Amino acid sequence: MTFYFGVAREEGISEADIEAVNAIVMAVAAGQVRAQFADARQRHRSEHSDP
Repeated sequence: MTFYFGVAREEGISEADIEAVNAIVMAVAAGQVRAQFADARQRHRSEHSDP
């Protein structure tokens, strides 16, 4: 990640833009983890529910 930030700075991309992109990437990653957890939780409930 540090490499990409360095390249962005070399290209003249502002710190504010870099921070905005970083925030978006972190939000997307968090959403993916949340979705994976919800899916695993649902599968667990399906497998362990009483018929």
